[in-house]
Amino acid sequence: MVNVRYRRILNDRSAKASYFLCRAVRLITPVKGADLRVERFSYPQGKLLAAPVPKVASRTIKETFSTLNAAGVQFESECEPSEIRSTFPDYFVFSFVRNPWARIHSCWKDKVADAVTLGKISILSRFEGLRPFMPFEEFVEWLDSEYGRDEIADRHWLSQVRHLSDSSGAAVCDFVGRLEEFERGLAEIERLTGISLPRVEERNTKGNRSDYRQAFNERSRRIIERRYGQDIEAFGYQFA
Repeated sequence: MVNVRYRRILNDRSAKASYFLCRAVRLITPVKGADLRVERFSYPQGKLLAAPVPKVASRTIKETFSTLNAAGVQFESECEPSEIRSTFPDYFVFSFVRNPWARIHSCWKDKVADAVTLGKISILSRFEGLRPFMPFEEFVEWLDSEYGRDEIADRHWLSQVRHLSDSSGAAVCDFVGRLEEFERGLAEIERLTGISLPRVEERNTKGNRSDYRQAFNERSRRIIERRYGQDIEAFGYQFA
């Protein structure tokens, strides 16, 4: 059975109607903080933990851990970055990051331009000024507004540095690879841990370079450079 949050709404009109209904409810319970409690995938036998950043190969990593673990082993959980070390002591923790321009374009395509499920509409309805099907340039401008700031951001557009740091700013991962070098990153994790990781069908692990570059103009490129400056500096990314 398909979870109702992910069931496709068949037309734009019903999607918009659902959005306005959700929005009316959300006005009663405004956003209070950043959405930091996200999925973690563990391999208890090898004390290995994936702390994926949303929109950075999360589904591929989940399938990897589903294959890695024996049947029936519970490997999915949720916790904030600051809870990782206490929840999973002695685990080797890894994650991957992605070019910030490519990640935001992917986020827009999935969560805004294709906002045709109740789950996606529920996300958008939490935020003032954000709506289904808004143009990419408007979404980028919105991210640079007070309503799109990290302090209250949804996990899908929250800065990657925030996902990978505890409340003191300390890194929570033993290894951070790049989505654009996904296979190389997996090989390095195997070298560091001695664990052989199964290869599954890759989903969104190429970065879609040409796709995201064509979506930006000079203004939107500069906005993302400013909005996600910490990510760009920390992980050494450029627009090219």
